[in-house]
Amino acid sequence: MEPPHGVSLFAWVKQELLDSIARGEFTPDHPFVTQREIVERFGVSTTTAIRALNELVTDGVVVRRRGRGTFVAPRPALVRPAAGAGSTIAYVSPDESSGHESVLLAGLSAECGELGHRVAVEHTSSIEHEAQVLRALGMGARPVEGIVFFPRERSVAAGVVEELRRAGRPVVLVDRYFSGTPTDAVLFDDEAVGYDVTVAMIERGHTNLAVLWSEVEVTSVRDRLAGHRRALREHGLPELPEWSALRTYTGLGQDVRQDRLLDWLGAATRPTALIGGNAPTVALVVDDLLALRTGFPGSLEIASMDLSLTFDSASPLSIVAAGLPTRVMGREAARLVADRLGGDTSPPRHVVLPAEVRVADRGRNTLGVIGAAT
Repeated sequence: MEPPHGVSLFAWVKQELLDSIARGEFTPDHPFVTQREIVERFGVSTTTAIRALNELVTDGVVVRRRGRGTFVAPRPALVRPAAGAGSTIAYVSPDESSGHESVLLAGLSAECGELGHRVAVEHTSSIEHEAQVLRALGMGARPVEGIVFFPRERSVAAGVVEELRRAGRPVVLVDRYFSGTPTDAVLFDDEAVGYDVTVAMIERGHTNLAVLWSEVEVTSVRDRLAGHRRALREHGLPELPEWSALRTYTGLGQDVRQDRLLDWLGAATRPTALIGGNAPTVALVVDDLLALRTGFPGSLEIASMDLSLTFDSASPLSIVAAGLPTRVMGREAARLVADRLGGDTSPPRHVVLPAEVRVADRGRNTLGVIGAAT
């Protein structure tokens, strides 16, 4: 086995493990695959295996039990009780699995269970399919009572969401929102996230900061960029479009990505720190830097605008990351849908969740982490 073109070994191994869990190959009652088994199964280094396991632990997908090993975290059952036991709330999200969505769904499922509601999960494969799924769930022959919706990048489902809302079918967006359509939504304070992470790096002595993105046509990313720009302005630093433009990094081939890094780091005026719009982007940046054809060009610090990251201590990079309350997002979305089902007819509202930032810096040549529990 080998990763698809342009996908890092770390990201590939993690995704393969997530897919195995989704297929039911591992259960909470039996030990999860070990570090050595990952090395043998995928033909990767011990460092890559450790990183994959550590991030699955951080994401809440697996748990370590002292003296017993690693296990898949118990997930609230997506049960379908007898009719009349409660409403069915559908969770609609892109079909690309991620630790972020796993934690969000765990929070949603837990809260729905406590409120007496069932959860049904539906994944979308394209923006066209997304609209079809929403219509089928909300206006089909057997509609669900409410929907929690994680829109795809460049989603065109705003009109369908408005139709459902007018028909009395509550829809709550998570992680992002539609700029031109009033909807209920549970969001991170993304503008503050972009601002706080940038300020943290400035306070570490950086004046040349570059930002790399994965998705670009989503409100969460645009808000994070706005916060980044505000931090630069308030600290009297120029914004260089070459270092912050909304263009994808993760969607490029490895050679193109590395050429961009080499162009930046080899210039007379070069970034001393790179900020990733999210954790997967940072993971890919680190892999690309460590595999540069010309070797790693000097000191550099890395920051992420979401999720705590764990990297091998032998890395020459200092890692800074900001965590987000993902599980809380799922719980708040469930509560908001339940409020609507209970008769709340107030105007659509946004629940905005702050990110708690902590610093555990052990020096510039080891791992420094700014993070928060999810």
